[in-house]
Amino acid sequence: MARKKRSYQQGSVKEVETRGGTVYRLRYRKRKPDGGWAEYTETVRDCQSKKAARKLLDERLQKINGSNGGMAQGGLKKMSDLLSSVWPNYLTKQRVKKSTRDSWATIVQKWIAPFFGNRVLDEIEPEHIGNFISYLDSHKLSSKYQVNVYQVLRLMFDIAQLNGFIKSNPVHPKIHRPAVERKRKHVWTVEQGKAILSAIEPAFRAPLMVLSLTGIRTGELLALRWYNIDFLRKRISITDNLYRGELQSTKSESSDRTIGMSKELEQILLEHRSASQFKGPDDFVFCQADGTPIAPDSLRRCGIYPALKAAGVPYVKRASGCHAFRHLAGSVIHKETGSLKDAGEQLGHADVSTTGNIYVHLDEEQVSRNAEILGRVLGICGKSVVNPVQGSESVQ
Repeated sequence: MARKKRSYQQGSVKEVETRGGTVYRLRYRKRKPDGGWAEYTETVRDCQSKKAARKLLDERLQKINGSNGGMAQGGLKKMSDLLSSVWPNYLTKQRVKKSTRDSWATIVQKWIAPFFGNRVLDEIEPEHIGNFISYLDSHKLSSKYQVNVYQVLRLMFDIAQLNGFIKSNPVHPKIHRPAVERKRKHVWTVEQGKAILSAIEPAFRAPLMVLSLTGIRTGELLALRWYNIDFLRKRISITDNLYRGELQSTKSESSDRTIGMSKELEQILLEHRSASQFKGPDDFVFCQADGTPIAPDSLRRCGIYPALKAAGVPYVKRASGCHAFRHLAGSVIHKETGSLKDAGEQLGHADVSTTGNIYVHLDEEQVSRNAEILGRVLGICGKSVVNPVQGSESVQ
């Protein structure tokens, strides 16, 4: 005997203006005795709001869906319902990285939940989304951050729709996505980069020289273990990222890569390993006295900022940290080769537009050439660290 197919419907509510005032039309279906479906339209005149009409429809559907074997959703769903169960389950099932979760959690707690928390999801219209974007703009948030908030909100409504909380997503890119104000990024000149590298205190010179001679991300640098360093082939494999003291996967699939090691970089790493107490394959390359990874704050506050002052290079907010060496490395490769593809491969960009051209893999000769360029241009700024970092806990 065939199993009766379960069915669940939400119906719809339409607000209609008539000469006699506002009425609401409820649309839903009922099973016919022969097993088919019958469409019903019910006009109600005594509801004070669309929300009240929706509640009335839900009462109708509770009985209908129950008799159909469907899973009734228990009335109107609010954003708070989505945030308390479905959203966390989605993050867990999709194995969203902790760094991304933390970023999204801040967006939800500070912006999305206060604005939408008590609103019924099915009653949120495109107009409300537009009001929310204006609300973000009124708080003088950067256009880039507004886009981040928008993307999280759109994903949340996608999840709500897929779970049957709403019939359609009210977030529309063409009318809601904030325009990004493109600003020219501040990048050190080669002369400034050399001056900074020459002024770095010995205890921090090795990790910051590696940043400048590879262009890898700070988390990728701090996640390096000695098994990632292949002195025989003169290669460095990027396989992990360090976030708040914990290892996690790299930013994207293209971030897992192998980059070259110039002779200057090889010398720096050999000297550093010779002086380190932690030389095992699984030991962190750059660690504190107890073998745990260096904190990013230490690199900035104890390594970069004093060197900026000593070199006479102005501090620029959000442009004078560890990431500045990544921009420097990319600029050097592009200037020397004229190839955005080469720079993109070295930096491990996931999006082809990030480096302004089509993403392609480099051959072995190109990988070595990138390493040699960085070594030749930036690798003459003094010797590497000769002692492991001592007492370099995160600066508060």
